[in-house]
Amino acid sequence: MTHVVGKDYTEYDSERLKESIQQIAVANCTPIGTAENFALNVVQKIKQWIDDKAEITPTELRLQTAEALAKYDPDAAYLYENENNFF
Repeated sequence: MTHVVGKDYTEYDSERLKESIQQIAVANCTPIGTAENFALNVVQKIKQWIDDKAEITPTELRLQTAEALAKYDPDAAYLYENENNFF
């Protein structure tokens, strides 16, 4: 099933999400290997969350990702959720 993100119908890309999570975690001084593990676990949770959805918004994806990441690294989750406000 193709999952659509937002009104421009960009397809969900789990690899892109994984890389984004890793970058945020590393920026928060998380060791690379740990950041990779966090990212893999979060992407797995997001795959389960989107499984029954035909369309999701970028905001929904960002919030769900931050919520899942918060279980591993609350500070990185905050940075991920608010990334657009910082840069």
